Amino acid sequence: MEVPNTKENIEKCICKDCPTYNECMSNGKEALYCSIGGSNCKTEKLECICEQCHINEEYNLTANLDLMEKMILHLNNHYCINGPAK
Repeated sequence: MEVPNTKENIEKCICKDCPTYNECMSNGKEALYCSIGGSNCKTEKLECICEQCHINEEYNLTANLDLMEKMILHLNNHYCINGPAK
């Protein structure tokens, strides 16, 4: 499910608290990677907190995935690098 790019959702978004989130992303006011996809910034894969995000839960971004898909997502869920949740 696509997450609407609204001020309310951006305020709920935890991207800015993520260790992977960097100055380039902040300057570009980038957020909501779970829905809109990767960053335009050069990004280093650090700890990912996407699974902890209220947006992820509210919009059931991973609800339709089977167990294997969820395991793969858990290992590779840097939405800012790998693109949006499907």
